[in-house]
Amino acid sequence: MTLTPPSTWTASGEFDLSTENLRLLLDNRIPVIRIPGFATAQECESFVAAARSGHIKYYSVATRIGYIGIAQYEYRWGRPKQEFFDAVPEARKHLDEVLARCSFNPLQRLIARLQAVWPEAVDIAREPMGDYYAGIIRFAGEGVQLHCDWAPLNSPHYDIGQIDGQLGWNFFAEELLTGGQTTVHNAPWDPEVQEGQIPQSYGLDPAIVEGSPKAVYAATAGDVVIFNTRNPHEIAGGVAKPGGSRISIGSFVGRMPDQRLLLWS
Repeated sequence: MTLTPPSTWTASGEFDLSTENLRLLLDNRIPVIRIPGFATAQECESFVAAARSGHIKYYSVATRIGYIGIAQYEYRWGRPKQEFFDAVPEARKHLDEVLARCSFNPLQRLIARLQAVWPEAVDIAREPMGDYYAGIIRFAGEGVQLHCDWAPLNSPHYDIGQIDGQLGWNFFAEELLTGGQTTVHNAPWDPEVQEGQIPQSYGLDPAIVEGSPKAVYAATAGDVVIFNTRNPHEIAGGVAKPGGSRISIGSFVGRMPDQRLLLWS
């Protein structure tokens, strides 16, 4: 599949959630949308306590990243699609166990906020084999390396490979004392891919973003931040309060050709 890289930013800063701004972000014309005060301090505390008692696993990468749920990315190449869809129910069970101990459901609240400004349907992705998983909880106090997320290249054999714009949203329930900022580089990912090869999308060479405009945003507890994930992005490590971390929940949001917005992780 050959896709034209998206446009570059025509403005800087953070923007409110609106129909026009959501379109601009999907088209990569603005850097970041922030929803301040998405949750109260009490709701954040409730989520953090529930998440810490959840079924936490760790990625096999250099920096220690804990998570609850599954990522479709892990099933993208060389594995039958059915393996992913078969794994969804258990992952959703682990998420539901956390949400049952919370005072609110950030995933459903986010869907409602998007649906309030978007004219077409907003829902969790599904295809004939089953539903996708959406809503990974992450503990990323040590940072995340430079990477990209773009389903037409990451997951071309899934229905989400048909999207023409991809965003990532994160609700931050706990922030670090220092550090933890996300840097988004306006250098839309467009690697040369040989047939049958897996394009590297994690631990990217910093040279690919050298000289590109960038946006840096803080992971402020209580807020949701949304950005275009085709842009390479990275998370700085930092200092957590004793026993704390950078705790969030989020997923991708893809725009299908019929303008529906679909969520998956």
